[in-house]
Amino acid sequence: MRDFDVDDRSSTWLELFFDLCFAAAIAALADGLHDRPTLAGLWPFLALFVPLWWVWTQFTWFASAWDNDDLVHRVGTLAAMLLVIVLAASIPRVLDGNGTLFALSFAGMQALLVVMFARVLRHAGPAHRLARNSMIGDLIGGFIMVSSLWFDEPLRYWLWAIAVLELMAVPIVARRSFDGQPFDPRHLPERYGLFTIIVLGESVVTVGIGLGEVRFDGGAVASAVLGFGIAAAIWWSYFETVSSTALERDHTWPSFVWGYGHLLGYAGIAITAVGVELAIEAGAQADHSLSLASRLMLCGGAAAFLLSLVAVHAAERGGRGAGMVQRGITIAALVAIAVIARGWPPALVVGAVFVMLVITVTFDVAQVGGQGLAADHLPDEERDVLEG
Repeated sequence: MRDFDVDDRSSTWLELFFDLCFAAAIAALADGLHDRPTLAGLWPFLALFVPLWWVWTQFTWFASAWDNDDLVHRVGTLAAMLLVIVLAASIPRVLDGNGTLFALSFAGMQALLVVMFARVLRHAGPAHRLARNSMIGDLIGGFIMVSSLWFDEPLRYWLWAIAVLELMAVPIVARRSFDGQPFDPRHLPERYGLFTIIVLGESVVTVGIGLGEVRFDGGAVASAVLGFGIAAAIWWSYFETVSSTALERDHTWPSFVWGYGHLLGYAGIAITAVGVELAIEAGAQADHSLSLASRLMLCGGAAAFLLSLVAVHAAERGGRGAGMVQRGITIAALVAIAVIARGWPPALVVGAVFVMLVITVTFDVAQVGGQGLAADHLPDEERDVLEG
């Protein structure tokens, strides 16, 4: 295991390359939701986003502790990247009812992790049981995923859910067998921040694609500009307020809340981007408003992002404070907008979401500005001034 106290570790070029492969998978999920912009279409998106996010989390946490950047680790990570590409290519097939390739590629990534943990075992020292239990847990999850191929729908998809839930429980159970810290508390926040940028980047691309496929109408342009404003506000709110305090050595359970709490945020950002694209397309058509499903994507996605911040901030600073109240009110307002905005011009709905997020950002800057991930990466002297 890496010595986390030696120096600050930055993300490697291989890790950045690894993240980019997930951009393709997120884009495939977004395309599927765009082609099925209904309430029923939201369920496959969410059901597939969870395992996609989880395999990223698994390899990210493994690399935080065990990445020695040698040949075997590099080849293993590159093989995982190839499987991510296969995973992305299989998403349209899953949406059409054929999940074989998705299940096999997901199970293949679990097999890779089993091999990587097996290699770690004889070098793990005090963390031997942690590595062993993680290896066994990943082996069980991969086996359940493969076994699902012997069953028809919907039982197959229930087995997928069981496999993912089992895998998500593995780090919590394995952590109990190790008294030390199983991850780098300064490296992980950077990795999560970079993945936030990846998902936001997909949002910006979605806005550009949506505007490029319609005629330049005032409503479409306004929705595109405001949609970019939403992405900017999400970026500002996340990096202004999220810090790494929950990942300190004596904060075991808050660290899991911090890590798992990001799931809603990532899914919310991606869903909001699809909602903005639908608003751009609707804005280019005369007398065309957004459906309830489209409004829920736009408003509910932003609400999911804020709910993610609530979980992350609860892990960092506890569940009290004016910020929690403000976010709760904003989440309720976004849900209300989704319900009452029937017949509104699409640009007006996008603008309402933008205003809600700008209010949140303004509040964040006034209350906790300068204490987020940006401050975490300042020199120690400057960070002490901000925190003091």
